[in-house]
Amino acid sequence: MRKGVARVLIQRIDSLPDYSISKENDLSKEIKELALDREFLVKERTRIKNQLHRLLHTAYNSEYRNKFKDPFSLKALRYWKAHPAPRSNNAALSSVLKNQIKRKVKRLQNIREEVKEIEQELDALIEQTEQKLKTLNGSGTVLTSQVLAEIKNIERFRSPDALAKYAGLAPRERSSGKTMRHVKTKSGNRRLNMAIHRIALSQISKSGNGEAKAYFQRKVSEGKTKAQALCCLKRRLVDIIFMMLKHKQPYNYTR
Repeated sequence: MRKGVARVLIQRIDSLPDYSISKENDLSKEIKELALDREFLVKERTRIKNQLHRLLHTAYNSEYRNKFKDPFSLKALRYWKAHPAPRSNNAALSSVLKNQIKRKVKRLQNIREEVKEIEQELDALIEQTEQKLKTLNGSGTVLTSQVLAEIKNIERFRSPDALAKYAGLAPRERSSGKTMRHVKTKSGNRRLNMAIHRIALSQISKSGNGEAKAYFQRKVSEGKTKAQALCCLKRRLVDIIFMMLKHKQPYNYTR
């Protein structure tokens, strides 16, 4: 039976339809790979910062915190690399400690450059998708890439409701007697959920989106808790993201 099927396929190979992955899927795969690379680097950066905190405290005590507002800024890193120990106590500290500090600083500098390169590559890939999601307030290069990577092709979803369910942003009904309420679900794509959550938080921040902040406050004034109002905003963002991706249009709110 199997040999027969194989023989037929070989005989008709020229007439078989070509199989090709869509451009959107190709790009989303590359975007996801780069986004994951960046995520791993950010985690490594956090770990090394914690290690450098400990080493600098050993070398400088609490004095190092007063030298720079941000002990990991470019200016600060250059200083630590040149002065891994206080001038007044340079000779007393071991060369091992000073070399440890220099290595940690060097790695942080390298990570900064690698992250910058990845974000430039992500921008180029986002441009190739012809999507305008970066015009949505709060959705910069990183969050846009996360959304595109997880959604892949918007044509997979027949409606905003389907996308909301995929993102885990479709509240589940829970009833008890005559009481009916909706609770958050823990299902769905958590990476997409978190990206939309971060966009929503950015939109209601001090320098966020005026319309989003007004919507959020309106939900609070209706009696919802801030957490519930934020859930409403995230669900509203799903509708906006769906339409933007579906029609490859920039964000353009007009009252």
